[in-house]
Amino acid sequence: MSGFLDHAASAPSLTPASLVQGRPLVILAPHPDDETLGCGALLFDAAAQGTPCHVICVTDGTRSHPGSQRWPAPVLAATRAAELRAACAILAPAARVTCLGYPDCAAPDDAQAAERVSALIAPDALVLATWEHDPHVDHQQVARLAMRLATMRADLALAFYPVWGRFTDRAAEVRLIAASDAAVAAKRRALACHRSQMTGLIDDDPTGFVMTDTHQAHFLTHPEIVIAP
Repeated sequence: MSGFLDHAASAPSLTPASLVQGRPLVILAPHPDDETLGCGALLFDAAAQGTPCHVICVTDGTRSHPGSQRWPAPVLAATRAAELRAACAILAPAARVTCLGYPDCAAPDDAQAAERVSALIAPDALVLATWEHDPHVDHQQVARLAMRLATMRADLALAFYPVWGRFTDRAAEVRLIAASDAAVAAKRRALACHRSQMTGLIDDDPTGFVMTDTHQAHFLTHPEIVIAP
């Protein structure tokens, strides 16, 4: 456990419907797999209830295995995009999926990028972005990008989801999302689509990222979390 999770253990729960409140749902994911880790069950339940959903992935995720010879950046980018689309097809088959293609570890938060993203977002949407206190530069930049969007678009509602921030000792006012059993099962299948991150698929880079079994189990068993600004 962590200080964050200890604090979250007593947090109140929200149903997906009470969070979304009839708005279109937009997930801003720093990398392919963050949409599933942070919001996969919510995405499933919202889509099942007829909510228009849009997953916007900001970076190409190619820094996960920088030393691989068999999986150079263009191949890895295409693989990770395909994994993202496969996961979203399970979670929300009718969802729109957009890959912005910024370099991994270079997610933007400037006005030009915000204008680009704003043009993709439906009116009156609920935007969920990674938390500004997640200990990863892209997660922090995507949070800042979302906050910039909110200053530009008064019609948008904004909330955040922690990924790596769950394992820190920083506390926040959080809500737990009450997911359906079907959503939890779908999230498990969707996470398995991200083979380049969850398995030893890429085996020629000993420094490459593979999520531990412990962390995978956490994201598949712990309720999803949202943080209001």
